Amino acid sequence: MELSVRPRASHSLRPTPKDISQLLPDAWAWPLDELNVPARQLSRDAAIRLVQMTRGGSRAAAARYLGITPGALQSATATIRAWQKLPGNADAYQNALQRIAGIASSRGIEAPPSTRLTAPDFG
Repeated sequence: MELSVRPRASHSLRPTPKDISQLLPDAWAWPLDELNVPARQLSRDAAIRLVQMTRGGSRAAAARYLGITPGALQSATATIRAWQKLPGNADAYQNALQRIAGIASSRGIEAPPSTRLTAPDFG
């Protein structure tokens, strides 16, 4: 029997995943401004990654948790993955995500209300 290995949480953020919205608030997302990629899709992808960082689980489960539709998930994933293949972009994005995680953890900025439509599925 083959077991699926789900990514484990890599950060303990404050606020918690329930405070992360589909699109990150500007107070958190400013590190993304330095990256040359469509802002809305990048913010959506970063929100998915933050949920994964705090709770573990798959991208699809994190997107469901946030209320992101499968079509929006697919669009963001395709755009961001293609962009990450260009030299230096994957590292720049990872660095930006780490900075966002630090901002969310240390500043205690209140995130906007979540737009999640479904209960989390991190099983």
